[in-house]
Amino acid sequence: MLNKYLYDKKIICPVCKGEFIMTKVKTSQLKVIERKSDFYTKYEGIEPFFYDVIVCSNCGYAALESEFDKITDISRNEILSKVTANWVKREFSGERTPQKALEAYLLSLYCSQLKKDKDIVFAKTCLRIAWIYRMLLDKDNENKYLKFSLDFYIKAYNGIDVYDEIQLTYMIGELNKMLDNKEEAKKWFSKVISHPDRHKNNLIVNLSRDEWQSLKE
Repeated sequence: MLNKYLYDKKIICPVCKGEFIMTKVKTSQLKVIERKSDFYTKYEGIEPFFYDVIVCSNCGYAALESEFDKITDISRNEILSKVTANWVKREFSGERTPQKALEAYLLSLYCSQLKKDKDIVFAKTCLRIAWIYRMLLDKDNENKYLKFSLDFYIKAYNGIDVYDEIQLTYMIGELNKMLDNKEEAKKWFSKVISHPDRHKNNLIVNLSRDEWQSLKE
């Protein structure tokens, strides 16, 4: 039986076309306890981001929910040959432990490589993997995936796709700060503070000012 924060939903996999059950979070039940500067948000009784990755129990295809249905025929064949061919059927529905969430995210990361997803997808995935390693008190792997995330955020910033530039800039500064690259972090926070569109995102600008000030002290 699921806890009060979760519910099950049947969906069709875009890779194997089979039906499976995914578990979703009841957003109406969520109560925020704390928000970290890297946007990790602690909720009462549940880790909602554990469920952001959908995994097909039949074929092993995994992706962030926002990316799950975005797959070409070429990518589908890659998943079938590289993942499904070696897949041992197992469930990812139901309540997820940090270890189960980590398995889902690492599988999603591999599928993203096969799909050649956009840099921002890799950045978000690696950041969430770093959060899980933080929970598991594995500092080496946390820093490893923070660095991966930083590299992909920089690629996204320098790429041709249009994103929220202020938020990207802030994340690059924040990840540099977490990796103890203080001068680099200050440079990126300064870019946020002086950005022409800074009036459109007061929260990020204020966070950047606070972070820049803390590095200056």
